Amino acid sequence: MQNSSNYGTILIVIDGCRPDGIQQANTPNIDTLIARGAYTFNAQSVVPSSTLPCHTSMFRGVTPSRHGITTNTWVPMVRPVPSIVEAAHALKKKTAFIYNWEQLRDLAAPGSLDFSYFRENLDDLEGDLTIAEVAAEHLTAEQPDFCFVYLGVVDIVGHRHAWMSEEYIEQIGIADRAIGILLEALEKANLLEGYFILVQSDHGGHGKSHGTDMPEDLTIPWIAAGPKINQTGEIKGPVRIFDTAPTLAHVLDVPMSEDWEGQPIMQIF
Repeated sequence: MQNSSNYGTILIVIDGCRPDGIQQANTPNIDTLIARGAYTFNAQSVVPSSTLPCHTSMFRGVTPSRHGITTNTWVPMVRPVPSIVEAAHALKKKTAFIYNWEQLRDLAAPGSLDFSYFRENLDDLEGDLTIAEVAAEHLTAEQPDFCFVYLGVVDIVGHRHAWMSEEYIEQIGIADRAIGILLEALEKANLLEGYFILVQSDHGGHGKSHGTDMPEDLTIPWIAAGPKINQTGEIKGPVRIFDTAPTLAHVLDVPMSEDWEGQPIMQIF
């Protein structure tokens, strides 16, 4: 982080993770964040509930009807909307992306990242652990102001074995272990209290698919812990995926874009 008076933010996304999946899985690290933070298991994503449209709404604070990304293939926006990464970078905040699904590269405009690490390891059931290890090393060494950590294997297992299958629930447990790697590294480096951590998903799923307006596809977890949070426990009222960028901007003291449709979840602060 640029100086000790500022707080950093870590956005951890578990792709395809349903809230009721977390409730069934072995997730001691997520449970710890819930216990000391604010959360909802009823946050809502957007339609189409697919990875790139959902992440674009998450990062750019608007719905797909505004940003125009409706499939997992990126297309240039007719009327560009700044992402939280670009807004942070414009104020000389240090930014980082660590992820294992390459199509997310377009969430950050060229020149807006100080560090980027991609590895295609989604076929490895422990691939998210590798991502977490890289993230832990970078966070403790460089202390970025904004760090995006993407864990993609849960979604792959959902497509292969079905959402809420035994294999899917077990994979959520592995994603939780990845989060544990991050938390342990931050704690050992005495950095944990300096980071606002937001754990969420992009979408859920049903059967072996997602992308619809079904509640199983649209309902996602949204779990915040760390500095600036004054109201812990379950969040009352709506939380939408496009509220993520404004909430992170609030923590980072980054001005909100006039184009953003979302709002910071102020009741937790």
